[in-house]
Amino acid sequence: MIRKTVLLAVVSFSAFFPGLAQTPPAGSSAAAAWNALTAPAMDSTKSAHTENVEIVRDRIHIMLIEGTIQFTQPINGVVFGAVFHGNGRVRVDPPNPIEAQQLRLFTKQDKLDMPFTEATFSFTDGLFDEVAKQVKWQPSGPVNDDLYAKRQKEREDLGESALPRLLQGILSTDHARTAYLSADLKITGKDWVEFHDDALDPEEISLGRWVSVGTFKHYDIWMSFPAGAMSSAEAWKDPQAKDDFLIRAYHINAAVTSGAELNATTRIDIEPHLSGQSVLIFDLDSNLRVDSIKDTQGSALSFYQSRENKDRNQSYGNYIAVLLAQPLKPGGAESLEFHYGGKRAIRKAGSGNYFCESSGWYPERPNSFSARADFDLTFRSPKNSVLVATGEKTSETVDGSTRVTTWKSEIPLAVAGFAYGDYKVASDKAGEVEVNIYANKEPDDLLAQVQRAFESGAVQGAVGVLTPAAMAKTMGTEMANTVRLFSAYFGPYPYKHLSVTSLPISYSYGQGWPGLIYLWSASFLDATQRHVIGLPDGVQLTDFFRAHESSHQWWGHRVGWKSYHDQWLSEGFAEFSGNLYVQYRENMKEYLNRWRKEKELLKTKDIKSHSIESLGPIWMGQRIASSETGGGSYQALIYSKGGYVLHMLRMQLSDPRNADPDHLFKEMMQDYCKTFDNKPASTEDFKSIVEKHMTRNMDLDGNHKMDWFFNQYVYGTGIPQYSFHATLSATPDGKTSVTAELARTGVPEDWKDVVPLYVHMGDKTIRLGSIGATHSVEHVNFVLPQKVDRVSVGDFEDILADVKQ
Repeated sequence: MIRKTVLLAVVSFSAFFPGLAQTPPAGSSAAAAWNALTAPAMDSTKSAHTENVEIVRDRIHIMLIEGTIQFTQPINGVVFGAVFHGNGRVRVDPPNPIEAQQLRLFTKQDKLDMPFTEATFSFTDGLFDEVAKQVKWQPSGPVNDDLYAKRQKEREDLGESALPRLLQGILSTDHARTAYLSADLKITGKDWVEFHDDALDPEEISLGRWVSVGTFKHYDIWMSFPAGAMSSAEAWKDPQAKDDFLIRAYHINAAVTSGAELNATTRIDIEPHLSGQSVLIFDLDSNLRVDSIKDTQGSALSFYQSRENKDRNQSYGNYIAVLLAQPLKPGGAESLEFHYGGKRAIRKAGSGNYFCESSGWYPERPNSFSARADFDLTFRSPKNSVLVATGEKTSETVDGSTRVTTWKSEIPLAVAGFAYGDYKVASDKAGEVEVNIYANKEPDDLLAQVQRAFESGAVQGAVGVLTPAAMAKTMGTEMANTVRLFSAYFGPYPYKHLSVTSLPISYSYGQGWPGLIYLWSASFLDATQRHVIGLPDGVQLTDFFRAHESSHQWWGHRVGWKSYHDQWLSEGFAEFSGNLYVQYRENMKEYLNRWRKEKELLKTKDIKSHSIESLGPIWMGQRIASSETGGGSYQALIYSKGGYVLHMLRMQLSDPRNADPDHLFKEMMQDYCKTFDNKPASTEDFKSIVEKHMTRNMDLDGNHKMDWFFNQYVYGTGIPQYSFHATLSATPDGKTSVTAELARTGVPEDWKDVVPLYVHMGDKTIRLGSIGATHSVEHVNFVLPQKVDRVSVGDFEDILADVKQ
């Protein structure tokens, strides 16, 4: 999902930042602070010659070898900016092999060591005092150096503004807890590279740069890690540990129109978590313009909102800021009421066809999937349309030409969504779970255009009526089947009902909300229609796609993720689930064929000729997508390899002697869902569940730990190559003596695998056991009690490896 940002703070205009929303109260100290940030002025009395001035933040070492540095005029006694011209050098040592691998991908360096000629610094920490101790101030400096202001505007234009974060640090009563430094260095051959130390981020240290990718600018993250010796797993153990407040409930009163407008009043109940903060951070689509924000007492609060994005390709950012009347204090309850509206959060795509934005339609926090809140929703929609939303519908009335519906979450949820249109509704059931399909009665504009082309004879063929409604009943049956299967494997469906809507054909993706799924309308067409209009046929767009999105009710909603590192637990597990449904909907042959395709995908090359699997561990999450790897690399790696990891665990836990060979795997997955029911989980959390259910053959280190597996396949990279040779000889008493060798190459010497072993007798394939491949060459000798035709390994794509035999 696209993440967006809203800040609560004070507002003004400046020459460098046109279009920033409301004017704050005259005479306000916060207003003066914001004005100074948006129109920074250099302090002519704080200019100095630098010679070997050191700036050190954890592993970031910046040396101002020779040049001049000048600071901004202070705000409330806090100096917040500086500009440097001259010669400098920056060095950063990676904290671990994973970050080292990413650094090499972007810079071809094992340790970052680069010269720079210009720099700007934005900060609320002790940088000014740190530098002041190492320089002597000159009698006067330039008053018209605009480099600092220009760089701030360029970052604002890219959607990455430091201004709200600076205001947050300046106005905080706890400067140490909210300390911030952003060093923007003009590196020879790399243009501007950013280095951050943000005390409010679990991974305080990060560095990267903006790079042109077609018509967009993409931010490549070179490295990101916690300060000190803390691991990322420790830093993210409690995702809300550094949050100033927690959101407990949303009360949203929204109106949507036939013209695709959205207007809403959203009250958010918050619980202060830490003290001292006056500026709170949310996400909201900048196309939804805020006109008022009120506090618990109903008093109007000053606020700032970035420029309206409209249809611009590169977002200006999606933040807002409101200055609270008093800093937060733990122990009480607060509320904020936002009033906002706009047109581009909903897109009209034809008669009765609307695309409702996947996120950003109400103020939310970053990393919302790691938290949960209650939702109480009221919608006013056109009488002739049907609206469906997250939660249980508690009422429906008609007021003139307006339909009013109310919805309430049954349990706290991570996110909420809605859809509306001229729908045909079809119903089915999966046990006690009601499955409702909301399919558009009319084709969207693009499908209508395609249909007219066939009807006019401009294109030859017969497509019938290209409306999702024609397949509504079939879709109900299929989606109910996915709920049955996943309930059997992963545990109970987490809500009382499942609603499925069709997305216009031009929005080619799926999206899962709690109890609500958006499916691409192409999956609502029958096989003949897809074939005739040139869409790919087969299970990818039907059985797999529908099941993948259905499974997100478990992966992402029933069990969330703690950080971007753990998002593979959602998308990888959904990839596995989609393939699992293909096995039951089609057959085992098609299931295994899909894993072969996933493996081949991982070996393909990206835009820079890197193999997809080598781009980094799946634990890197969305950082995999970069200018070096291409837009499709994230999905190709995280989805495919993440799914393959779960498939391998299924194969390791397979019990062929049981009537249900998957019973151990089911027990593990149901335990995982029960343990983290409606909570976020981390990679280490899942690993602990695997270790709880692992079998003896999986204990390759003899310590009842799965470190060997996760270090290789989750935290590492590599696809081994195996060569298996077996010699079979008949014994005098009618048995079969087997002498076999399993050799491994292409990965480090200490690599380990559980390699399943199979015997073949006629048309029967029987799993015999497994080889604990802890050495690069394993020799195996055993006797079978009967005559067999051959012995093999990896028949069920059991391991992510190339096998020759």
